[in-house]
Amino acid sequence: MKTYEIRGPCPELATVLAKAAAELGPGEEAKIVSRWRYVVHDVKNSAGYIGLEVVDVKEGPNHVEIVIRK
Repeated sequence: MKTYEIRGPCPELATVLAKAAAELGPGEEAKIVSRWRYVVHDVKNSAGYIGLEVVDVKEGPNHVEIVIRK
């Protein structure tokens, strides 16, 4: 599973989502990792617009992990 990391706030989130949408094949999953909790909300709100689906979300004490599928 490919992992994308968001290290800073916007516009890196948009760049990572665009890259994932372009690189993933149909049915393929990837993980987005970030220390920024707002990323979960933003990914959930925008994933459907670019052909991605949020499959799972895990929140740890220092980071969030979002599994997406194309």
